[in-house]
Amino acid sequence: MTRDQDEGAHPAPHRGRVETHEALFAVWAAPLAWLVQLSAIYAFSSAPCFYYGIRLTTHPGVQPWPLIIGCVCLLVALAALWLGVVLLRRTKDETGGSKRHLFETGQGRTRFMALWGIAFSAVFVFLIAVNILLLLGMPVCES
Repeated sequence: MTRDQDEGAHPAPHRGRVETHEALFAVWAAPLAWLVQLSAIYAFSSAPCFYYGIRLTTHPGVQPWPLIIGCVCLLVALAALWLGVVLLRRTKDETGGSKRHLFETGQGRTRFMALWGIAFSAVFVFLIAVNILLLLGMPVCES
């Protein structure tokens, strides 16, 4: 079997067009950014509400650090979404068929990873944006 025949039979013939770290970033960066944002929001938003174990009932204004961290996480998730689109464009002609065909067969794995990177990133961009909006509208330290 020649190398050309071997490449055509491989389930990811365009795997050379996508680096492993690119695919991993496209799929996992947005969920991890959301996890970081969620943890940071909880830590930075609840800490000012307690003073030596005593719950405070009021705290003035919106905390800046949760908003800053939220915006950074949103940028990371948007970068993952953009990279997923770039990877999908690089591998769009990996195998024949539509995106529906991609889900039904095992061919075109790098395109499949790019498509899932876009799907994950889009969902988590939305979740991060909603968390940022909730930070702006929720009162701090209410019981």
